Amino acid sequence: MFQRFSQKLRDDAHCKVHEAMRANGIIDIVGLSEQIRLKNLDDNIAREDVESLVMQIAQLYGAPIEFDDQALAALDLPDLFGRDNRNDLEKALRERSVSDAPDDLLQLDG
Repeated sequence: MFQRFSQKLRDDAHCKVHEAMRANGIIDIVGLSEQIRLKNLDDNIAREDVESLVMQIAQLYGAPIEFDDQALAALDLPDLFGRDNRNDLEKALRERSVSDAPDDLLQLDG
């Protein structure tokens, strides 16, 4: 669905992205979007829609992005999240083997 943003909200988003680039060198998409949404409550725009706008602006400027100050990769930080979950993912992928695929998909023309 096409989402119309007010000019004020767009200006705020551009300014916030520029400020974050200067201050941090990286754009926190979720945190920045929530700040913009709260500043523009009268526009009644969902944070997810503002996130999309902020992501587009960050990409326009080639800024590095992250999705949350608290975004920690469970796979890479098992001490913080309990056991390492990589083995579970690898096991699930192995269980979904190629033998489940129809034979005609496995045929190669030679």
